[in-house]
Amino acid sequence: MSSHLHFFAIPALAPEPAQGELNQFLQQHRVVHLEKQWVADGAASFWSLCVTTLDGPGPLPAGLRAPGQGHKTGPKVDYRELLSEADFSVFATLRNLRAGLATAEGVPPYALFSNEQLATMVRQRVVSSDQLRAIDGVGEARVAKYAAHFLVPLQQAFAQPDGAGRGAGAVVPSA
Repeated sequence: MSSHLHFFAIPALAPEPAQGELNQFLQQHRVVHLEKQWVADGAASFWSLCVTTLDGPGPLPAGLRAPGQGHKTGPKVDYRELLSEADFSVFATLRNLRAGLATAEGVPPYALFSNEQLATMVRQRVVSSDQLRAIDGVGEARVAKYAAHFLVPLQQAFAQPDGAGRGAGAVVPSA
């Protein structure tokens, strides 16, 4: 399955025609990622968008679907009830980190990691890139892009200061 990049410019003034073209394109393609950047140039300012799509018909692979797209939906999970107080504190730290990064990138938080993936990081005491990579739905691209951010609070929470335990020697994310 190959991916393709498509570029769009949405002018600040009279954006409607370009928005219509972009929306039509998005409805007709399997979009897996979208990046946007504001280009400030006075009256000629515009949004620059790079859309990554996949070839072929059919649903997106499970790891690329947004919540509610093709997977079962159920009652909302309350991680405060499922995790210990200490673990929920680490989970909340990861969730806040995810929210900040997602806002900075202009993407929804689940595009980084789902709540379940964050909870798994906490439950499994993840302190290395290899452990992060082993979580269902976490691929090499996410590890490369986000491990350095997420492993810091995980290592602070779970690495043993005396060198004993699962986190020993895992201070630097592995490639």
